[in-house]
Amino acid sequence: MGADCQSCKEYPINPNLMKILSFTAVAAVLCNLLIGSCSSKEDRICRLLQYNIADGMWYDQFNNYDRFVQWMQLQHPDIAAFCEAATHWDAEKHKLQRGDSSRYLPDNLSRLASRWGHPYVAVGAFQDNYPVAVTSRFQFEFVRPIGGDSLSHGALHVKTRGVNYVVVHLWPQPYSLQDKDKTRSDNLGDSTRVGEIQYILRKTLYDPQFADEKYWVMLGDFNTLSPVDSMYYNPAANYLIHRIVRESYPCDAVAAFHPGEFVPSENRNKKRIDFVYCSEAMSHRLSGARTLDDEFTRAASDHKPTLVIFTER
Repeated sequence: MGADCQSCKEYPINPNLMKILSFTAVAAVLCNLLIGSCSSKEDRICRLLQYNIADGMWYDQFNNYDRFVQWMQLQHPDIAAFCEAATHWDAEKHKLQRGDSSRYLPDNLSRLASRWGHPYVAVGAFQDNYPVAVTSRFQFEFVRPIGGDSLSHGALHVKTRGVNYVVVHLWPQPYSLQDKDKTRSDNLGDSTRVGEIQYILRKTLYDPQFADEKYWVMLGDFNTLSPVDSMYYNPAANYLIHRIVRESYPCDAVAAFHPGEFVPSENRNKKRIDFVYCSEAMSHRLSGARTLDDEFTRAASDHKPTLVIFTER
C-alpha cells in the first residue's frame, strides 16, 4: 500500500464542517488551506472523488446547483467521476428526454464543472438517461465512451497523468436487461451485470492496445455486493462480479483503509454498492480512502460519495 499522505491524516475532512453549508468565507478558506495542502504539485497528490449524483443532482437543480458547487469546492477533488450525470426531471417532476430545452445535464456539464475548477469534461456513452461522466483539473490523454447492447448505462474510459480511469454504472435490477417481465425474481440481473463487467474489461484493461498500461482505477456504482462485506449480508449474495474485477483490480480502496469495518455507500438501504478498485501498480500509490457522510450528502443523493487519495512517488 502506498505511503500515507500525512497532511490528510492530520487534517481529515470533518463531516461536521458540512453543517456550514451557508459557507462563510472563513470556513471555505480554512478548508481549502487544509485540503489544498494535499494537492500541491510538489507532492504529486491526486484527490479522486466518486459520486452517484442521483438524477443529475436533482436535489440542487432548482437552486442553480449552488450547494453542490460549494460542497465540491470544499472537497477540492482533482478528478471527479459521476454516475447518473443527466438531468431527469423538471420542476413539476415531469420526465425530461434528450433534446428537451430545459435539460441542463450533461450538455452543460462543462459549465457546471468550471465552477469547481475543472476545465476538462468527458461523458460516457449516452444510451439511456443515466450516463457516467468525469471532470478533471488535468487534461485528458485519452477518452473513450463505452456503449453497446451489452450495457445498460454505458461506461467511460479516460486517461490523465498516466493513469487510466474506468467509470462504470452496472444494471440495477433483479431481472435481466433484456427481460420484459419485471416481476421475475430469478436473479437474472446478476447475469446481466456479469456480462457488463466482462464487456467493459474487454474494452479496457484486457484490450491488447493497453497491454503496457499498469496504472488503472475502476470505479462507480456496481449495484452488487462485495464478498469483503459478506458477514454483513444475509442471505449470501452473488459475488461473482467482484471476484472477476479483483482478478485485475485487487485493491478495494475503502476496504483497504477500513479493515474489518462495514462502510455502506447507500443512505437508505445501508449497503455498499459503490466501489473504487485499483490495479496492483496503482495500489502502491494509494494514500487514503473514505466515504463522505455529511449533511449535504445525506440529502443530495441515495448514494454517498467516496474520496480516494493517491500519491505519486
